[in-house]
Amino acid sequence: MRFLFWLGNHSKLGQTSLEDVIGIIGHQLRYLGHEVMYDDKNGTFLSSDNGINMIVEGFTPGEGGSVNALKIAHSQGARFVIIATEEPTPKGFNYGIDPEMAKRQEWFPLASIYAEGILYLVPGEYPHEWYNRQAPAAHIELGYASTLVRGQDWVEPTYDFGFFGSLTKRRLKILRKLARHIGTVRAVRIEASFPSQAARDKAVRDARVIVQLRKAEAMGLVSSSRCNTTLCLGRPIIAEPHDLSYPWDQVIKFSDSLEGFFNDCLLARAAWRGVHAKQMERFRTIMTPEACIGNALKEIKLDLTTRKAA
Repeated sequence: MRFLFWLGNHSKLGQTSLEDVIGIIGHQLRYLGHEVMYDDKNGTFLSSDNGINMIVEGFTPGEGGSVNALKIAHSQGARFVIIATEEPTPKGFNYGIDPEMAKRQEWFPLASIYAEGILYLVPGEYPHEWYNRQAPAAHIELGYASTLVRGQDWVEPTYDFGFFGSLTKRRLKILRKLARHIGTVRAVRIEASFPSQAARDKAVRDARVIVQLRKAEAMGLVSSSRCNTTLCLGRPIIAEPHDLSYPWDQVIKFSDSLEGFFNDCLLARAAWRGVHAKQMERFRTIMTPEACIGNALKEIKLDLTTRKAA
């Protein structure tokens, strides 16, 4: 099957922030024998005789991928699968901390009418039940594919620790405490500007160990794209405690407490190459493309044959 990843419903910054997600899914689909397409300048959907459109959630009214845009394209035969990146809760996506996310959860069911399936990234019973009310849904993981591994040079990094992603007050507080705990001039390298993938990759390799921190106190979700990218770039990752750590708790180190997290960071810094080797082996063995994506496509019973245009 041919899959087109379509991000026309996201801003330029949004598209950049989703490059890891669609790239990882795309590499896994290619491993499973599918054709994958993505062009950030593309403004049109595939027709039913050409494949399936993979559209990442974010159906803001008036934008390219709004509910109305999907409705029109669907009426003309376009096929859709939605990739859902956010955590549904009774208060809105991600606990309604951001008012926009609360609205996005309201708009989601209106768009899912036109989807043949939903592939969601947040594990758990509530997300499973909520997404399945909208369309046939299955959880996917951003797992391993050999073509994702890149840039694993063993030049000694400049920094002890690194973090990349959105920088909230909570994360900054923990990173500052980590820097004080380490006490070196180049303790922590932070990349929060969402630069090009090449620049971000270089920032990751500048650090011996990457840390995984929760965006907000109420959120227990692990950033699977951060974990995947870190491992594929040859660096280990240490995480503070998370409520929703499975299945990543089978691959990387989750500390039992925040204080324990600082100690675990020190241990990983001293033996980062060995720590990465062990994490990478578990990652490669447990999170195969079939386990992470293939089974989900079967679960939603997605028709993987092209359909002739009417």
